Amino acid sequence: MKRTGIKDFQIDILNDQLWNERFGNSSSIEIEADRILKLAEVSKYKRGIAYSKLNLAAASFYQSKNESALKHLTEALSWFSNNRSEKGYARSLLIKGNIYESFGDYEKTLSLWLEALKISEEIGDIESEGESCSQLGLIYTRLCNTEKALEYFHKGLKIRKELGDENAVASSLNRIGMVLRQIKKYDESLEYYSRSLAIREKNNQKTAIPWTLLGIGNTLEEMKRYPEALDHYDKGISDGDKRCTLQCLMGAGRVLSSLGEEKKAEERLLESLRMAQELRSLVLVAEAHSSLANHYEQFGKTDKALKSYKLHLKARESYHSTEVQSKLSNIEVAHAIEKSEQEKEIYRLKHVELKEAYDIIDEKNKDITASINYASRIQRALLPSPGEIKGLSSRLFILYLPKDIVSGDFYWFTLAGKKLIIAAGDCTGHGVPGALMSMLGISFLEEIINNRKIYNTGKILDELKDEVQRALKQTGKRDEAKDGMDISICIIDQQEYTIEYSGAYNSLYMIQNNELSEFQADRMPIGIFDQTGRHFATQVVKYIPGDIIYLFTDGFADQFGGPQSKKYKYSNLKAFLLRIHNLPHVKQKQELEKEFHDWMGDSPQIDDVLVMGLRL
Repeated sequence: MKRTGIKDFQIDILNDQLWNERFGNSSSIEIEADRILKLAEVSKYKRGIAYSKLNLAAASFYQSKNESALKHLTEALSWFSNNRSEKGYARSLLIKGNIYESFGDYEKTLSLWLEALKISEEIGDIESEGESCSQLGLIYTRLCNTEKALEYFHKGLKIRKELGDENAVASSLNRIGMVLRQIKKYDESLEYYSRSLAIREKNNQKTAIPWTLLGIGNTLEEMKRYPEALDHYDKGISDGDKRCTLQCLMGAGRVLSSLGEEKKAEERLLESLRMAQELRSLVLVAEAHSSLANHYEQFGKTDKALKSYKLHLKARESYHSTEVQSKLSNIEVAHAIEKSEQEKEIYRLKHVELKEAYDIIDEKNKDITASINYASRIQRALLPSPGEIKGLSSRLFILYLPKDIVSGDFYWFTLAGKKLIIAAGDCTGHGVPGALMSMLGISFLEEIINNRKIYNTGKILDELKDEVQRALKQTGKRDEAKDGMDISICIIDQQEYTIEYSGAYNSLYMIQNNELSEFQADRMPIGIFDQTGRHFATQVVKYIPGDIIYLFTDGFADQFGGPQSKKYKYSNLKAFLLRIHNLPHVKQKQELEKEFHDWMGDSPQIDDVLVMGLRL
């Protein structure tokens, strides 16, 4: 008789939550997965048992306990194999592929990951599709096919961005950084690694951060920036799993060897070899022998160097031989043929309905676009015009380039007696969600300044933060939306020649006597924030008539483009503003817009853009 101390759906919820936390503390996840397994076993709930064992397998793998992971996977697959429409089936194949990849068994790995991709596409499991692409990219890096690796990595990154899965995005960025390092695009590699590290540090991914530190260390080592590389390797040794730790040890050994530290280098390289052998990872064993061979050769120990090099070749041959490459190609071809036949059958069954479906979609798209265009007219009507304030249109330019039809960036200004109040805001997201937030921002500023008569910039932002939290019902709970905005606001006293400034992440630039000064914003948003009770600072700055100030959002500086498809960056924006600040305000806007489009080139615009320049 089935016992029901806990409901089946509650076990499902617990398992889903644990899967989403799988990149966290693996030992804690293993304990919790075992607890859920016991609950499912008491209830004799087979689905719950299978997913609990899948979570146990993932936790074991991320602790480099491969035998335990395989045991749990085998037990989980005994149920998933008969229930292939379950998301757990593709997830199990992915984890199993991870294990065989760590052994260097690329033949099994490729079969498992291609099957996972096929299944996830069939059942519409977007998360597993993104994970499959990321894993297939990894195996192609191992086989030195960087073009195919980047193709899969970028496809996986796109899916993960669409899902809003930050931790998965960080993983994709990390792997793209790895491929860019392999093709010696070092600056781009460090850019991707830095983006990954920022996400992982923000989300406190303790076990994932060392992998990014390892990648940065590898890149710096190849750039011969040895002290920096060693620092990153040493930091990466702690908190990571064994595979990451041994690679950091190996990297540190190589760097110490290059720096002439013979004894320390050999100790670390031998320890990394021991760990690789313990994990039975042929790839890492081969890499460790290669590193030792180079080390011994550098210090004139030719006998040891030759022995290590032979061991390297022997280990490498087991996973990189012509025979293995041929088998992998055959697997790819078989998968492609099977997929092609399936697609032909699907087309045969559905082509009669396609025309009608396309017509419906086209009609819906027209309705949606018309609605968004109308929303754009409403949004622009809410934005103030410089002509509303006497003399302002001759001193102010506004470069406003929404990424989509509507924008998450907004600007606002008003006159309070002889004081001009001006603000530039950047709401969470862009498009329709960002536009809704921007309308809230404008409404709240109207209320705080024009109705409540609050004329201190720091106090205005404190009030705005409270209003946003109330409107979005933000209480600081873990799973609630973290929407909000970044903003800079100035109150300009045109009699006392002072500027009162406060900012939430958005700084203020002022150019005086051909020198640019930056006034830093507070590093907290308008919205929910960990450091409750903290208030926005108010800075007071003297100006001379003829000076110019710039308020802006991050869209211009963050735009990718140029010959190497890199960010424009704030340093370039400062330099460009210094070159053009003496031009008439209309000409400055034209030059900024041209600079933006020239830099962007054929790259897509990634965010809304707002730059305002005001001659004082």
